[in-house]
Amino acid sequence: MDWTFGIALLVGFAPVFVMMDVIMKNYTYPRVETPFFKDSTFFMMLVVGILEGAALMIVTQFFGLLDSPFAILYMVIMALIELMAMVVVMNLKRFRGKSDSIFYGYGLGLGMAGGMASGFAYMICMAALNNTVVDYPAVATYIILLSVSMTFIFGSSGTNIGEGIARHLPMQFVLQAAVPLVAYNMLFGALWMDTNLIMFYALLIAMVAVGAFFFYRNLMVNLPAIIREVLKMNGERRDDIPKSR
Repeated sequence: MDWTFGIALLVGFAPVFVMMDVIMKNYTYPRVETPFFKDSTFFMMLVVGILEGAALMIVTQFFGLLDSPFAILYMVIMALIELMAMVVVMNLKRFRGKSDSIFYGYGLGLGMAGGMASGFAYMICMAALNNTVVDYPAVATYIILLSVSMTFIFGSSGTNIGEGIARHLPMQFVLQAAVPLVAYNMLFGALWMDTNLIMFYALLIAMVAVGAFFFYRNLMVNLPAIIREVLKMNGERRDDIPKSR
């Protein structure tokens, strides 16, 4: 295996698996007697998300969207495409109106983050290797922060989509997810334009901050209440829902 590809996979998926464990362990055995979701379905959605994320990354690069003078506009459009890609997968009868769909949306979002982040990490590493003068610490910082930010924003967006499917209100929650994802993609588009070093890192840190804020709000603060409300909507109740942080 190409060692560059191996590094890209590690950088792209390490944050995904860390955040998957941080959130999901509170909703499955042994933390709770009866898991809130099925492992097999969750990992199936993770794989689907990886394929979607990789495909969208290839489309972005194939059409040179980030290299265009209209990169920010194109990335706004890509944000809407990314959200609709999630809806197409989640809007199946088996997921509608069910509380576990929230977790499957999260898995789908994490998969998209991993597939996309790995692709961009590989592309950036290859570009760096073809450059005679390379600042390797700067490249490493770049791809790691990019991967972390994508894990946050797509994990958060996927949870929004899953909640919309669980509540039978998919388009309402697409709009809710669009606000942070559009803001994130606009920062991402600006990052690829000609900027000085200070602005480059300021944009990169802003991407992490936007993703982290919405991830914390959706997954660590709001998730228990959302699960409780969806269960109540279906006439169900559980006393083992973890408390909000």
